Amino acid sequence: MKKIDSLNEEVYNNDVFQILLEYEIARSKRYPSPLSLLQIEMTPFAISAEALSAAPEIFSSALNTHLRSADIPSKTGNLFTLLLPNSDKHGVRAVCERLLSVFKNKFETSDGNSVTFSLHIGATTHAGGETIISESILQKAEEALKQSRLKGANTYTFLS
Repeated sequence: MKKIDSLNEEVYNNDVFQILLEYEIARSKRYPSPLSLLQIEMTPFAISAEALSAAPEIFSSALNTHLRSADIPSKTGNLFTLLLPNSDKHGVRAVCERLLSVFKNKFETSDGNSVTFSLHIGATTHAGGETIISESILQKAEEALKQSRLKGANTYTFLS
């Protein structure tokens, strides 16, 4: 069981994320480099209401611990979106596998209660260049997330 204390790790809101996404899209167009996007639907499970209310912060903290400093996380409710600059299909698959492995564990709150998480992950990547647009990459990640939901809990689907 992993013990996670509140670290107030930075997870961007949707407005800031959109600005950063457009910046990274423009950079990937100008200097063709791969760009990947993940959408993670997180469902927490806990016995106590206190542990359940602490779950989003625990998840955010653990997520940030397992990302690169260049990666850009965003949160809206229980939906997390991760932008992975300079990550190709191999990199995004490795991130999905790592996250599923990390979140199969129980996490302990500061008061000793345990929390577990169920994940659905949708992932996509683009090689960069003139054809990359934010709407397309977001739609592919959303479609991949829908397919992950159909597969069941703790799965990921990758669409290129």
